[in-house]
Amino acid sequence: MAEAQLSPPRRRTWFHITIGVSLLLVAILLTVGWQLLASEEAALQRSPTARYLVYFFGLLLFLLLISGLGLMFTLLLREVRLNERQSNFVSAVTHELKTPVASLRLYLDTLMLRSDTLSAHERDDFYETMRADLDRLNGTINNILNAGMYADRAVVNPPTIDLARLVEHACALTRTRNRLEEASVTYIGPPSLLLKGDATALETAVLNLLDNAVKYSTEPVQVKVTLSEASNGFARLAVEDRGVGMNHAHLRFIFNRFYRIGSEVRRSRTGTGLGLFIVKSVVKAHGGTVLADSAGEGKGAVFVLHLPRVVKDRVGEPIEEVAHA
Repeated sequence: MAEAQLSPPRRRTWFHITIGVSLLLVAILLTVGWQLLASEEAALQRSPTARYLVYFFGLLLFLLLISGLGLMFTLLLREVRLNERQSNFVSAVTHELKTPVASLRLYLDTLMLRSDTLSAHERDDFYETMRADLDRLNGTINNILNAGMYADRAVVNPPTIDLARLVEHACALTRTRNRLEEASVTYIGPPSLLLKGDATALETAVLNLLDNAVKYSTEPVQVKVTLSEASNGFARLAVEDRGVGMNHAHLRFIFNRFYRIGSEVRRSRTGTGLGLFIVKSVVKAHGGTVLADSAGEGKGAVFVLHLPRVVKDRVGEPIEEVAHA
């Protein structure tokens, strides 16, 4: 059976170096050109065609220099914003790692010091809380690792997977992890839908979408997951929640690395700002697209994935088992 592989990450350092070197060359050419223009002013006065030609190339180089400086300013502003999000990310990760560790230590110390006085019911509550803390810690670590694993990489030689089974399994896993009722996360779609893709990566993306929908939902949690096959050979997966929603100013940025909406939401919801970035990276690696929409704050949100390479002819097609994250 074929196995999906991730291509090597694409490096963008050369792009910034090329821009910097090009701007230096343009600046040098302009400086030299101005010197030559000043020294050959008399000769140029006798040849209008040469003068206009020199002025044209001088203006062209000047516009290139201005455009390059504008681009460098844009890239610098983007880096400043990225550094700010990275600072928020470090604070969030520190909290996400420190809180469950401190809780685990507290409960372990209590079990060691008061093991004789604790009832069986109290011990069970302690163990359940410790397990939840471990799950939270494991989720944070997995998000950090997945963000580096799937960023700027394409899926090579993907096998055939059953996307419908994968999504149903992700829904069941989300209900179990968050102790939700069956009706809290509902699946609407075909019992089977074959697709060329990486099962582990896609299940990671779907789980991140569902966890995001549950995290930003208001009580009672109601998340609707809809899967369908489009006529253009794409699969359409929609995850809709009735949660805190967002205004349209955030829609452009929510898939960026480390981005989290609103300081009030950040304080009331845990997270690292990597979940939706992982979703976008995985979908992009499969050649698909992901979109988000919201009617406004307090009106919920919907995330729509479009994934290509739906398998039409199912006869004799080997199917990779659903990954179990």
